[in-house]
Amino acid sequence: MNLRHSLPVSAREIYRRYSACRPELRGVLLPGLLPHDACGAACRRADRVAVLFIAESPPWTAGRREVAGPADCCSPDYPYFWNDRYDVRHRRGTAPLSRGLAENLFSLLGLDGESRRENLELFSENFFLVDTVKCVFRKNRKAAIPKDLVRLSAREILAPEIAGLAPDYVVALGNTALTGLSGIEPYASALSGVGTITGINGSLRESLFQESRLLCLPYPGGRNRRYLDMIESGFETLRDLVG
Repeated sequence: MNLRHSLPVSAREIYRRYSACRPELRGVLLPGLLPHDACGAACRRADRVAVLFIAESPPWTAGRREVAGPADCCSPDYPYFWNDRYDVRHRRGTAPLSRGLAENLFSLLGLDGESRRENLELFSENFFLVDTVKCVFRKNRKAAIPKDLVRLSAREILAPEIAGLAPDYVVALGNTALTGLSGIEPYASALSGVGTITGINGSLRESLFQESRLLCLPYPGGRNRRYLDMIESGFETLRDLVG
């Protein structure tokens, strides 16, 4: 499986088969739309991935409209992490964690490029990011991604993807990533009994990092600003890892 070029072709088929069995998700789940591929994310991966971030799923909107096809994924108003055409000039927040995922990650990692494209180049020197659920899921129509879809994605797509990337460390950003990793080895055993990201105490967090090379952090967005100290502490550890 050549991860430098794209996700496995079978990923679309996996989602299509799932979608065929879930008629209630018609128009909600877009099984053939994988922004990771549309934005050419895999071509940015370095030969060695020091830290792999795992997020939830791609955004479902570009500005005020729903994304519907690959061309939408590369538009200036689609805030997907790997879209280097996204225009952030008028989307700058001042409060901690007040911007989109990419800009918040760049800030927490101390990356200070002049543009989204430049920051992605700096990011890719040591880091990579994938989603637990690879296809677009319109959360404006159904707020929560079904747990069986998360588990299917993790087992059939994410697990071989992690194996192929062979990162030194993995960072789960939020509860969907945690749910996915909880269903695949080598992380399932280590995460046995863990319910939520924020329920992981300091000693367990340290143990997961030291023994499983896994760091579990709340999603770095505005709704989790109350966990800012925990998030900043985790990213300080990551900055130390890559020097």
